[in-house]
Amino acid sequence: AHAQIDPATVVEIGKEIYQAIEDNQPTLNTTVDWAGAVPKGVTEWTQLENWQGPAQSDTYYVEFKNGLGKKLTKFAWRFVWKFGGDMDGVGKYVTQAGVDIDTSYAYLSEHLDVEVKSLKPVNYGTSTAPVGGVDVQVSVSSHGLFEKTTKVCTMTVKGDGTSA
Repeated sequence: AHAQIDPATVVEIGKEIYQAIEDNQPTLNTTVDWAGAVPKGVTEWTQLENWQGPAQSDTYYVEFKNGLGKKLTKFAWRFVWKFGGDMDGVGKYVTQAGVDIDTSYAYLSEHLDVEVKSLKPVNYGTSTAPVGGVDVQVSVSSHGLFEKTTKVCTMTVKGDGTSA
């Protein structure tokens, strides 16, 4: 028996949290490391049709330097997502939202870790014309022998192809 599908209620599918970089090594697996915002009752993004994209943001980066201005670590990425998926012509939803790694660098003594988390999905449209969206949060951590520093960047990606 299939669950009742409710296009106006947006739920999350995919992975809520995953590592993109772990101790300087890329660990991102785009086959499984992504999130989506789809109608309640939908369990696979392939149940929806008319997907477009992927859309991508500009490139963002976080760079850590020491007191002398020497670059210790850097991580650059783009937010990516597919959009426009609908259920029988209703709604615009999001799938495969995550990051596309541009560059990652760590000086010999440094450790770079990047965690990607998706936050609660939201209907940015109306109950009759839903637009699913999800916040994708990138946490970049750098540490050497002593100090660990983390910076966080969040982007909202939406089923109409826009982001904020």
